[in-house]
Amino acid sequence: DLADDSPIEDTETVVDRIRNALRYIEADRLIVAPDCGMKYLPRDKAFGKLSALARAAAKVRFALAGR
Repeated sequence: DLADDSPIEDTETVVDRIRNALRYIEADRLIVAPDCGMKYLPRDKAFGKLSALARAAAKVRFALAGR
């Protein structure tokens, strides 16, 4: 959500979204990236959202490597 008053998603929420996407696409074809519109957010909010995205991607990547 990119509204000015939108919360910064916690890492587990983003992990869940990535895992849901993996139900439909192979991991080696999935690119985890933000949706457009980040430039309209305050810098601290955009950074928080990108940080959660990076942490979640790393967590899922680590879990997949253990398979």
